[in-house]
Amino acid sequence: MESPRRRLRAYGFAAACVAVSFSFAKVARPYGDLAELAMIHLVGIVLLALRSTVRVSLGASFVSIALFDFFFIPPEYAFAWTDARSGLTFLGMIFVALTVSTLSESLRRQEQAARAVAFRAQALYELNVELSASRDVRQLAAITARHIEKLFSASVNILLETPEGGLETAAGPRSEAVARSAWLRREFMVENAQSGATIWVPVLGVRSTLGVIGLELSDPFERNSEQGYVLMACASQFGSAVEGAQISSAMQRAQLEAETERMRSSLLSAVSHDLKTPLATMIAAGSTLASKLPELVEADAQALISSVVNEGQRLNRLIQNLLSVTRLESTTVELRRTPESIEDIVRSASERIANRQASLRVTTQFRPVPFPLVSAEPLLLEQVLVNLVENAFQHARSDVLVKVLHPPGSAALTVQVADSGPGIAEHEREKVFEKFYRGHQAGRSEGGVGLGLTICRAIVHAHGGRITAQERVGGGLLVEFSVPLARERAVLLEAAS
Repeated sequence: MESPRRRLRAYGFAAACVAVSFSFAKVARPYGDLAELAMIHLVGIVLLALRSTVRVSLGASFVSIALFDFFFIPPEYAFAWTDARSGLTFLGMIFVALTVSTLSESLRRQEQAARAVAFRAQALYELNVELSASRDVRQLAAITARHIEKLFSASVNILLETPEGGLETAAGPRSEAVARSAWLRREFMVENAQSGATIWVPVLGVRSTLGVIGLELSDPFERNSEQGYVLMACASQFGSAVEGAQISSAMQRAQLEAETERMRSSLLSAVSHDLKTPLATMIAAGSTLASKLPELVEADAQALISSVVNEGQRLNRLIQNLLSVTRLESTTVELRRTPESIEDIVRSASERIANRQASLRVTTQFRPVPFPLVSAEPLLLEQVLVNLVENAFQHARSDVLVKVLHPPGSAALTVQVADSGPGIAEHEREKVFEKFYRGHQAGRSEGGVGLGLTICRAIVHAHGGRITAQERVGGGLLVEFSVPLARERAVLLEAAS
């Protein structure tokens, strides 16, 4: 509805147009005849009709024609027409004013409707863009509420379906009852009150009603109105976004469950195989010792005892690997790093390997020497070397070379473990560091559950280094990892924070 101030401004503009056209006609009176003076009045009426409503234009036309008749048409200063020409002039000016006003008002209404359509289309587009960028239901509700408030200049309340299958609580008992009714009946409902009205719109999904959107307005509108269609479009976009978020969340849960199940199956398969073999050996050796110990010579008894010990150590390594993965993947783990000599760590690892694998030959190279100290937890770094060397020997059945390098100007030492076996296919060189993954060339008889390289990567990353697998020049596999120097520890910690 047009405000009083705006209506007063329109009548003031009309009076100004009449006054200006009358003044021009008065000035031009000595130089023109009645037809030319009438054209001056007509120009003012046309200009007014382009800017004002039909009612204002017609009113101004009557006033302008009355002034023209009183001051310019003989007899002057009297309302009297002496011929039909004066009447035709009067009717022509009224017709022109009416026609121009009607056309201009129609054009203004079409322009306003086009602007309203463009504004709402832009608002719906912006809503769709923002909704597509989020997958959190609460954030989607906040985005929708903000856009609806902008569109309708209203207070917005969005109530969603609860996990128990109900509806969230509204502001008051009456609002809650109407909101619940709109939700259950899937209908557009208006709740009238003395201070205004509340409109409740259901948010429809493919299979259920996802919630309701409430608008508190002073002037309500119906569902079949233009505003009602826009509100329903907003609710439809919101419903699609909520369903998309729910589907995405369900897919993520399904993927997580599938990955968990895959890892569980891999773990059970691998661990059961590696547990059964040493357990069977230990049970057989223990049973023989228990039942035939008096009949056994000392050498045979010692061999059975060694078998039990070796298989027990194998089981212990398997359990330690599983515990190491659990510890290193924890977000709260803190390494007890100290300045250490890389030569001492390599020699200690070589001694452990020699005690386990007497037939394994490990060659070490240190270039150049002496090396600066590294910042490391020595037992963990030693575990990396043991796992890499034993993994190389297990799959390559060749001698292993451990080389330590210090590139000039580097803040870390580089350790290389190389073998001359068949190597690993290029597409598997990243996968071999994943949990429970074993290369296609690895046979079941070789044992292992696919945790050795995973532990190596976790330890190296925990130290701030990197580890890669690549083809060795001349054939074989080369695994390379880096360890930061002790003097660079403070700089690394500062950069990480």
